Amino acid sequence: MSWIPKNLKELAKLADQLNAEKHPDIPPHVLVRKNFKDLTANDLTKTIIFDMFHVREGSAYRINNGAVYDQKRKVFRKGVQRKGIPDIIGIINGRFIGIEVKIGKDRQSAEQKEVELEIKSVGGVYFIAKSYDDYLEKINSL
Repeated sequence: MSWIPKNLKELAKLADQLNAEKHPDIPPHVLVRKNFKDLTANDLTKTIIFDMFHVREGSAYRINNGAVYDQKRKVFRKGVQRKGIPDIIGIINGRFIGIEVKIGKDRQSAEQKEVELEIKSVGGVYFIAKSYDDYLEKINSL
């Protein structure tokens, strides 16, 4: 990557550029423009995954451990992942990275703190991202 986006606007500009390169036969004004946000956990998670994949040229995956509504039984089914696994796991330059996304007053659970210690104890990276700027500060310091 020749340049690293410094904010959400620059990340969107990069996404638009990549989309135009992917579809060279489509006029740029017709392509859907990307708009990244970091106001909700869902928005920030999507934004970080895009950055980890396209900017950092790594891999990143969303881990969803929330309950799932079973339409047939009309009940919520418990998630199948171990409690405390980070919202995002990825690898950049051969290094494991776990990122917990926290928005507003949301705080780490005891299980999340335990997983953080496990990841760090074996040489992985773990951090909490509260905004895209917070994520950039932490990921750029690696």
